[in-house]
Amino acid sequence: MSKEWKSPNIIIGKEATGKFYFRREIFENEVWNEIEKGNNVLLAAPRRVGKTSVMKYLTENPKENYKLIFRNVQGIDDEIQFYKTIYDLIIICLSKFNKSKTIIQNYITKMKISEISTSGIKIETNGIDYLSEINNLIPQLDKDGENIVLLIDELPEVLHNLFLKGQKDIALNILKNLRHWRQEDDFKKIQFVLAGSIGIHYIVNAIAGRNSDVNDLYKIIYQPLTNDEVSEYINKVTDGASVQYNEGLIEYIKSKIQYFVPYFINLILDEINKKAAKTKNLIATNESIDEAFSTIIKNNDHFSDWKKRLMDYLPKNDFNFINEILTHIAHKENINIQTLYDIAIKHEKETDFMDFVKDLEQDGYIVENNQNYTFVSPFLKEYWKQNNPIYNA
Repeated sequence: MSKEWKSPNIIIGKEATGKFYFRREIFENEVWNEIEKGNNVLLAAPRRVGKTSVMKYLTENPKENYKLIFRNVQGIDDEIQFYKTIYDLIIICLSKFNKSKTIIQNYITKMKISEISTSGIKIETNGIDYLSEINNLIPQLDKDGENIVLLIDELPEVLHNLFLKGQKDIALNILKNLRHWRQEDDFKKIQFVLAGSIGIHYIVNAIAGRNSDVNDLYKIIYQPLTNDEVSEYINKVTDGASVQYNEGLIEYIKSKIQYFVPYFINLILDEINKKAAKTKNLIATNESIDEAFSTIIKNNDHFSDWKKRLMDYLPKNDFNFINEILTHIAHKENINIQTLYDIAIKHEKETDFMDFVKDLEQDGYIVENNQNYTFVSPFLKEYWKQNNPIYNA
């Protein structure tokens, strides 16, 4: 036995990049196919599936004639800051262009941009109207030149932050300007890949009362790992690790987690590894997998954000309705259409209750099987049961 303990090659809490990134070429290619068609993309993904990781990978591996840059905009709660961020990202991309060099250099000189780095730009000009600058600059670019692709993560957070501050009109204007850039011929040289860890439809509905401001986006649903990918993933991340997993153990892990997102797999592998490192027992068993699962369930910190996001994004009445549905499923294992309708009547949601159900499906909370709905993940089911211990059907 090696004296040096080797843990699995996993990361928990942060996005998986570099050696931690597990490539899913089918989705990478799908995004690129749409970009090359000139489309703008909405990467629709439930939490923890790995959308941020794939966006960063695409940024780090651009194709010819495309300049990509990624930015998580989650903390922005100000209109000027939002447009400045978009402006900075555009300038950073333009600084790498091989064409339109004269236009770009003249513009940089005129605006007194003294420093350009991956983190941002330093500009000496004061009182800049960043929205106007974007609207004036992009149409000047060489139609046969490179394309700018901005990969923006957590846009719904920005809109939600503004909405909470009572700046609904500003949030609506951001949506309209983004749509304007995506649709007008003068802005063909800039494209967007947008993503968020909860459905953008929630906040768009709250702001605009409809989804028309994002329905031009080509939606790509970034799915959890397939059954075969789970085996490949576990074998890859445990290659050379102190604790090894045979085919039977991998199948048992699959049966425990059921919803194959890397985050859930990593939680199990990490917990088993920590226990094994303490006991120096290198042999994983079904029992050690069960024990790891139980330990993870007791740590609410792993799953509390799933509920918090719903509480933050939804009006109180809507959240109470959804939470009762999820609590029922947690305690009763599933819910049928009739019971859903009965709960909808109680919350005065009978006209649109299926819209809420579809949202929960899209955002990775529940799944439908023969008109019965269950949690996609036993982890989430147990979390909801613990968080809502008393339920009278």
